[in-house]
Amino acid sequence: MTKETNKANEDSEISYSLALEELQEILTELESDQIDIDELAKKVERANDLLQQCQKRLTSTQMQVEKIIDVLNDD
Repeated sequence: MTKETNKANEDSEISYSLALEELQEILTELESDQIDIDELAKKVERANDLLQQCQKRLTSTQMQVEKIIDVLNDD
């Protein structure tokens, strides 16, 4: 797999629950102090990407719920 293909796979959106699970795994690795220093920056960058994806998903879901509530209140 090329570096560009790998990056595209990392950037593709995953489900909220899978992103949260991966974030928990990264956190566990970071807390264990067993992570290789060469991998540290990669893990932190991946965690940042996952957090951004989760935030987008939460914001999108909040907007959808608010629209539904507005429609229900109009009736």
